[in-house]
Amino acid sequence: MKFKLDECLDIRLAALFAEPGHDVKTVYEENLSGVSDAAIYKTCVQEKRILITQDMDFSNPYRFSPRSTEGIIVLRNPSQLLSEAEHLIQLVILKVGEENPHGRLWVVAHNGIRIWPSE
Repeated sequence: MKFKLDECLDIRLAALFAEPGHDVKTVYEENLSGVSDAAIYKTCVQEKRILITQDMDFSNPYRFSPRSTEGIIVLRNPSQLLSEAEHLIQLVILKVGEENPHGRLWVVAHNGIRIWPSE
């Protein structure tokens, strides 16, 4: 699968996606830091990449509809610790092995994953 890590995530997290063979790019490495959320959204749609972010603006499916995307995954990591973010990324990697996020919004927290729209 193809992923894009938003600028609010540590670029070291990209290695966790690369290990199982996923294609991952970061907003930082593509010189997209500081661009609008709408521009990030549009880029992910064009590149057919799943957006991984901690930006809660993307958790509003009426503002950023996941339906026309490969998926939007929002990490809820209140501690901002790298080790906590790594744990959430591992949950994402396990889940994408079972289910494709295409057209859906996943909100990933330590107590589980909420998916919109639910089936």
